[in-house]
Amino acid sequence: MKAAPKRTYMTTVVALVLALTACNLAPSRPAPGATGQASDAPAAGTPAAADAALHDLLPERIKSAGVIRVATNIPYPPWEMYTTAGGKQPTGIDYDLSQALAAKLGVRVSFDNMAFDGMIPALLANKADVVMAGLFDTPTRRESLSFVDYAKDGYSMLVAKGNPGGLKDVADLSGKTVAVQSSTSEEASLNKLSDRFKAEGKPGVTVLRFPGDSEAFLAIKSGKAVARVQATSAAAYAVKTFDNGNTFELVEAPSVTAEFGGGLEGIGVPKADTELLTALQKALQALMDDGTYLKILAEYGVENIALTKAEINQGTA
Repeated sequence: MKAAPKRTYMTTVVALVLALTACNLAPSRPAPGATGQASDAPAAGTPAAADAALHDLLPERIKSAGVIRVATNIPYPPWEMYTTAGGKQPTGIDYDLSQALAAKLGVRVSFDNMAFDGMIPALLANKADVVMAGLFDTPTRRESLSFVDYAKDGYSMLVAKGNPGGLKDVADLSGKTVAVQSSTSEEASLNKLSDRFKAEGKPGVTVLRFPGDSEAFLAIKSGKAVARVQATSAAAYAVKTFDNGNTFELVEAPSVTAEFGGGLEGIGVPKADTELLTALQKALQALMDDGTYLKILAEYGVENIALTKAEINQGTA
């Protein structure tokens, strides 16, 4: 990922970062590549006992190690974040769900933070077992991964309170500056949208690329960008939690999801690791059936993204 641009107004930036961290939108994070520890911390709705039959489905290497290594990218609220500014204890949908899955499978989880564009390479290099990062299940990603789908989400535009850019739908992004996290599907879609605008004789989109969400939020807050196109679950959480709801608002329009894809988010597993894929699918279904899964989503106010069946590779975005 590319480094964030230098800023000369340091006092303002520090204040903004503190505001972000105070509401868990951009908690302090280790450097990309830093890893978390295998955790026994309780998560919302975590089941008390393992299912021996599910444990038996795991690959021998994971049974032996007793740990599933999860690659993630913090912060991306409400999917993953830290409990306190400057802290090291993860929380969020993916963290809680990883803990619940591990408990059901009779193992532990290491929740390992790394650069977004390093997660899949780490998985393919056997430096992680799965990816859990609010990742959309797409045909391109399925070239190297299989997905256990666990949520259905759309896309929206996060804008400053009052919507000073007057954005109503995706057509209004012509000639605008939009913040994005590097190496995401949103970045690729914005580039395609910009090219289409230019082909139609309209101004393109100026894309500001940042390593993480916190920098993108700051760009909108400071007026350097008019919007951040983001999964609706994450954007809605930012609107609700940032500065008591006084900083951002959400622009929802069918054209945004149609342009950027939306669809199913999933747990990414290397295509060859069919044993782990099956174990995770069945463990997730068990969590859906016993209510644990829905309790976790409810903890973050996103029950509307819930699925009732844990299926594999159903994303079409």
